[in-house]
Amino acid sequence: MQTRERNREAYLHKGGRTGVLLIHGFTGSPGEMRPLAEHLAQEGYSVAVPILAGHCSTVEEMNRTGYADWIQSAYNAYMDLAPWTERIILIGHSMGGLIAFYLASRYKVTGVVSVCTPIYFAHWGTRLAPVIGIFKPVFKDRSTRSPDISQYLGGYDATPLRAVNSLTRLRNIVRDELASLRTPLLVQQSRRDMTVRPASAQYIYDHVGADSKEIRWYERSGHMLPIDVDRKEVWADALSFIRRIEGES
Repeated sequence: MQTRERNREAYLHKGGRTGVLLIHGFTGSPGEMRPLAEHLAQEGYSVAVPILAGHCSTVEEMNRTGYADWIQSAYNAYMDLAPWTERIILIGHSMGGLIAFYLASRYKVTGVVSVCTPIYFAHWGTRLAPVIGIFKPVFKDRSTRSPDISQYLGGYDATPLRAVNSLTRLRNIVRDELASLRTPLLVQQSRRDMTVRPASAQYIYDHVGADSKEIRWYERSGHMLPIDVDRKEVWADALSFIRRIEGES
């Protein structure tokens, strides 16, 4: 059983010459990516899981950050891996997938694994967040998660609505750049995702400019795909993709 404190800690492991940067989602924490990161570390990879700016602090602090701050946090971790690796592969969950695409369009990245990355948000309130956020900057999340998932979480039980506006702006930037992205890509998407509409995965696959691309669907999991019931299959597919990329690079 992981603790909330451990889930809110960045993780860095120096292993082999292939580095994997794992990026958590909006209002999330490193804990949601750490089990996969530790699995990859056991397989001999160098791995990094950063804390994105404004996360693992307070929801009010997150409302004072935006996508440039979140990207900078991921870029700093990329630079932590760079000195001892020959190639870096990015795995991004949810908003972390948007950040992975953003970095891959601008820096040397060997491959991207996009996990439940949003093009279409499931909740209609996302579109109204910029307006609602003026009057109510924090929205209390009353949803519950199973103990199997919550043991890996260390994020907020509230949504910083002002930061949602910046998330939407990042989504728009990435969506408009997909056609120019040539980095090999694996898209992973759960069918039961209630946060990101699953059609997002098909949109990414159809619009990305990469010649080398795959899409994998998972039938039993929700939005927290890296730690949900399909996680062993998710990890295996990601590892298979990474090994294939290593052989081609």
